[in-house]
Amino acid sequence: MSFNHSRTISRISWSFLAVFGSLALLSSPGLTLADNAPAAPAASAPAAPAAPAKPMAPAKKAAPKKKVVKKKQMHMGPSFSGTIRATDLSASPMTVVAVRSLGKKKGDFVFGGILTSHTVIMKGKKHIKASGLETGQKAVIYYKRAMGTLVITKIWVR
Repeated sequence: MSFNHSRTISRISWSFLAVFGSLALLSSPGLTLADNAPAAPAASAPAAPAAPAKPMAPAKKAAPKKKVVKKKQMHMGPSFSGTIRATDLSASPMTVVAVRSLGKKKGDFVFGGILTSHTVIMKGKKHIKASGLETGQKAVIYYKRAMGTLVITKIWVR
C-alpha cells in the first residue's frame, strides 16, 4: 500500500472514530448534558418575586444598504502602448510591429510580436479581425513570453 493511500485511510478512520464516539456518548443513559445556567439558590430561602417585564419598543428597521459591485481588475500581463508601424498577415507566423517615440534625442522603441489564433483584437469594445489593423493606429498590445518569442495575447486599438 502506498503512502498516499494509507494517509487517506487514516483520515477516514479518524473521522469514523470521532463520529462514532460522539454518538456513543450521546446515547449513553447515565450521561446528562450541563445547561451552563447558574446554580439554583438554596431551597431554604424563598425566591423573590420577579419584576414585571418592561414592554419592548418596536425595533427600528435599518435601511437596506446598496451593494457596491467592484469590477475585478484583470491582470493581462505586460503591455506595450504605441503606434502600429507594420503588419505581416501573410507570413507564418503573423507578425505585428509597433513603435513608441522616446523623444527627439533618445529615438524610438520598437516592439515586435507574433499573432496566434488565440489573439483577441478589439477596437473600442468591438472585436475586429486582424485584417482590420492599419498602420498609424494607436494601440495597446498585451503580450507574454512563450518559447523565446513574444506572443501577443490582446491588441486594443484606440
